[in-house]
Amino acid sequence: MLNRSVSWKLGIIITLLIATAVVGDRLLSHPVSKPNSSSSQYFDYLVVVVLENMNLNETYGSSCIGNCSYVTQLADTYAMAGNYSGVAHRSVPNYLTLTSGGNYAYEPFASSCVVIGANGCITSARNVVDAIEETGRTWKVYVENYGGYCRGVLPFSYYADFYYNPTRCLHIVDANPGAHQLLYSVPSALFSDLNSDSAPNFMWLNPDECDQGYHACNSTATTTCTTMFAQCVSQANEYLSLVVPRILDSRIFQTRNAALFITWDEGGGRTASTRQVCPGTGATYPTCNDVIPAIFVGRNVRHGYRNDQSLSHYSFVKTLEAAWNLKIAWNLTSMPPINILAMTDFFNTSSLASLSQDPLLSYWVLSDVVRGCDKH
Repeated sequence: MLNRSVSWKLGIIITLLIATAVVGDRLLSHPVSKPNSSSSQYFDYLVVVVLENMNLNETYGSSCIGNCSYVTQLADTYAMAGNYSGVAHRSVPNYLTLTSGGNYAYEPFASSCVVIGANGCITSARNVVDAIEETGRTWKVYVENYGGYCRGVLPFSYYADFYYNPTRCLHIVDANPGAHQLLYSVPSALFSDLNSDSAPNFMWLNPDECDQGYHACNSTATTTCTTMFAQCVSQANEYLSLVVPRILDSRIFQTRNAALFITWDEGGGRTASTRQVCPGTGATYPTCNDVIPAIFVGRNVRHGYRNDQSLSHYSFVKTLEAAWNLKIAWNLTSMPPINILAMTDFFNTSSLASLSQDPLLSYWVLSDVVRGCDKH
């Protein structure tokens, strides 16, 4: 018979072997996906959602036109900018600035680029995807109701290294395959990636024109927002209320250093006749502050935070540059001098201590081993 000391030691050895086997099985069954470059103190994964044609005073708080309840709650709960501006009217220059850091508030981009590739509407300038790839990070664009025509995707197909590059087109995917609809589409492809071990670091979601609030819609028809602006505001609010909770509940957002950025491309100065801010076509910022909502959401975002400094779409790119050490080709030709501020103060970097260990490994041990103990 073994004495008590030997039995105790054997028990420890057996327990350790069992634990090692359990963890090993988990590692083989669920390979750990780590960011492809050094971790950032701000975010390792970023989801971007851009909506359309609404100023802050039309989409937030008591001045809302329509139903803004979810947008207001989201902004008040997490981190919002109170003085964040679009850079131009119409849409294209805003999208190009958001994805490059360059100024495109001039012709043909300011008003003649509705059709991508027409009228010289292609630029060979660098964009944020070029810079992201150089750091070893990954990216994907999710387009609602995508028809598979890569050259028609705003804003990325305005860049020559997308428009003429079929390989890059493979990273532009249908957000809601097999479930196309006019209103309140479900970006199931994005949700699937966010709940997997292979989520890209940079995820850009293109809602369709109804979910963006660009058109007033029902299940079968669309109407211009000029006469139904309150409905357009309410549609965007409802869409976010359906999509954002599922993003935040995803595996990546629950176990990784992930953030969500929501903004609008420009204000409704050309759309809402009663509340024009920076009306007309062409450059707005910095001459005119076309104030639009801009909200960061995530576990490591400062809660209940509001920043009223002068920010803009350039600030979003500056934040990417700071977070991931990107090489941005700032092209500010024909602009007055501006001080581009990053939005890094929107993040509570001290909270990263809770994510210092591998969160997925902790999750597996707690969920699988402890649940296993509950069975006995």
